Amino acid sequence: MRKKHYRSAMAALLALVLMLVAAGCSTSGNNDSSSSPSTTPAPGASSAAPASSPSAEQKLEQVSLKLLLPGDKPQHYDQVMKMLNEKLTDKIQATLDIQYIPWDSYKDQILVKLAAGEDFDFYYDGWWQNYAQVLAKGGALDITDIFQKYAPDLYNGLTEEYVNTNKYQDKVYGIPVPGPLEYPQGYNFRADLAEKYGYTKDDFKTIEDTIEFGRKVMAADSTRVMGRFNGEYTGNYQSVAFLGMQREYIPSNDFNSPGMLLNNEPKVVNQFETQQYKDFLKLQNQVWNEGLVDKDSLTSKSNVVTDSNTDVSVIGGMGNPPEGWLGDRSEALSKIEPGARVDFVFLEQGAKMVSSFKAGNFTVLSPYSKNPERVLMFLNLIYADPQVRDLYLYGIEGQDFIAVGDNQFKYPDGLDKTKVFFNEWWMVTPWSNARLSSTATDTDKMAMEYVTNPDNFVKSVIAGFEFNPDPVKSEISKVSAVVTEYRKVLESGSGTPAQQDAKYAEFIDKLKKAGVDKLIEEKQRQIDEFLNK
Repeated sequence: MRKKHYRSAMAALLALVLMLVAAGCSTSGNNDSSSSPSTTPAPGASSAAPASSPSAEQKLEQVSLKLLLPGDKPQHYDQVMKMLNEKLTDKIQATLDIQYIPWDSYKDQILVKLAAGEDFDFYYDGWWQNYAQVLAKGGALDITDIFQKYAPDLYNGLTEEYVNTNKYQDKVYGIPVPGPLEYPQGYNFRADLAEKYGYTKDDFKTIEDTIEFGRKVMAADSTRVMGRFNGEYTGNYQSVAFLGMQREYIPSNDFNSPGMLLNNEPKVVNQFETQQYKDFLKLQNQVWNEGLVDKDSLTSKSNVVTDSNTDVSVIGGMGNPPEGWLGDRSEALSKIEPGARVDFVFLEQGAKMVSSFKAGNFTVLSPYSKNPERVLMFLNLIYADPQVRDLYLYGIEGQDFIAVGDNQFKYPDGLDKTKVFFNEWWMVTPWSNARLSSTATDTDKMAMEYVTNPDNFVKSVIAGFEFNPDPVKSEISKVSAVVTEYRKVLESGSGTPAQQDAKYAEFIDKLKKAGVDKLIEEKQRQIDEFLNK
């Protein structure tokens, strides 16, 4: 997801007091669109045989494709890849090798590998990761002239309009992965604990409500903790600081890039200098010093998927809406602590968020790929061939998953996501093409309906705008380094109030010296120019 995530995708969105949520869900992009196509196009030929590519009728030379993904290598990898590669060899004369890179170093590793001209073919990226940097540095192959030719089912399923909506400088550099239109934030919590201590969903309306719940539970049960960090945590202001406000990052969902719009007004502000960000840091610091979070976990190397399915001590936290995983997570936790159950409640439902109605996650071909046509043929198979898609996403049927009808699945008895092969849909194929867990709850389904319904969002005032980083490339590089250095420690809330104040002052001073004001001015200049056309 991705996002996740469309992070569920499981990305690190451990907001405020971090619950282990499906962050990966991807976050949908925010500018760069003048139209509003659905971000979850119908799979089209997804249940039929894929259309023949131009080379399908002739014998192709056998090739090996290398894919880079964030996360840990899943269980049964060798078994699954052996079966998958037999099918790929038969259909497109190719084999696939996936290199998994830990989330906490994935963004940096992608840039390092691209800079070194390393030999790999394609990779996952997203606006909420470092897609903007990748594009600015020429780290994506222009596939404008070959996309439709070698991946006809995928191209037609996405629709030409949607592909065009997600172009960069009028070129197709990344294949958009449709998912949620945006992610209104909410509270993921242990529903069984809420019931035990007299809480219902209606009792959670504000951040303060969730903190008070955490205090109450921890006071009664010393084995509980309100929140815990993991190895994917890099900061979480985007989930909490501007809660209830329309917010739009420039570039789309690049949370490390100073310069955003609030309340759909075309005035660029540096989010790190706003009162909302300052108030957020004070709240985090208060939570830290009250001992409501596990301080030692700030250096954890764990990941969201494992922690969210095994950590029964965490009470809850802010994050993205669920994408079908509440039931699975409840089942996994209940095996460790009988009766454990998780649920979710929106904290900004009704406050229509801004959306560009475009993708936040992309499958990107490396400019150094020796076989871009074959990569596209593979992605076409993932989209159009159910057997190949199931193998790639869910593993071996009977061992890693059990198909429930044509569009649902469940895990074999005694197993959960941490014990089987599993790849995230939001890195390679539209949400509508993925199976939904058969244990998905009513809350899951309500949330999924909400985040995909265009009526729940408003169109961006700068829809169609595309930020050109060229005039401030140097400033972007320096500013990004500063933001990356300070966000995690500041947003965790660590230190005394005086230490945090000093660290924040140091952060802003370094941003100024790195050229943040010039970056903000350039973003404003380009937006003004765009709106005055």
